[in-house]
Amino acid sequence: MSRLVVYGDIHGCRNALVKLRKKIKPKKKDIEICVGDIIKKGKDSIGILDYLQKHDIESVLGNHEEKIVKYLLHKKVGKKNPIYLNKEEKEIVKNLSKKNIKYLLNMPYFIKIKHIVVVHGGLQNHLSLNRLSKLEKSKIIKMRFLDINNHLKTYDKENKNSIYWSKLYNGNQGFVVYGHQWAKEIRADKHSLGIDTGCVYGNKLTAVVFKDFRKKSYKVFQVKCKH
Repeated sequence: MSRLVVYGDIHGCRNALVKLRKKIKPKKKDIEICVGDIIKKGKDSIGILDYLQKHDIESVLGNHEEKIVKYLLHKKVGKKNPIYLNKEEKEIVKNLSKKNIKYLLNMPYFIKIKHIVVVHGGLQNHLSLNRLSKLEKSKIIKMRFLDINNHLKTYDKENKNSIYWSKLYNGNQGFVVYGHQWAKEIRADKHSLGIDTGCVYGNKLTAVVFKDFRKKSYKVFQVKCKH
């Protein structure tokens, strides 16, 4: 029986991912997926892209990849690029291989396998994965806190009255495994599981392994990370 292995935000921490996979010991039949934000902040963004491709590991789009993807798409048009890249992002783009670019451009906003949904940020109850608008796709990779009217709060507008999306999510699109908002430990709610445990900040890299894609039961694997 194949397993579903989902990795938390890697952020260029290649050594941590290699170490974590040695603990999990993935088999050929296993499906391996990352929750996004595989690049930036860490030391080896290009190395992570190469490693994921070498081992056939998929990833959904994170907000850090989305920015690079938008830049690459605008670059194809040949006009002045409206996407501003910082020094680190420019260095990443400069060193991308054709295979890396293809991998980034093909990253989906979500992956659903039976009952399990992998997305970077989160979901709201009114959203349907089969009918996401362009704006909604961008929202699900940035989702964090909502206001009392269930509207997305941007990062700079969050306050003590904001509600974390997973507290309101009723599971109508499946059991969600996500990253984006890091914490020292995994965030387990009734219909979701947050697995960004701040590897790039010197905490841990987390993976969850599902043996049955229809069930919410899982096993957690973690390694300590060096910043």
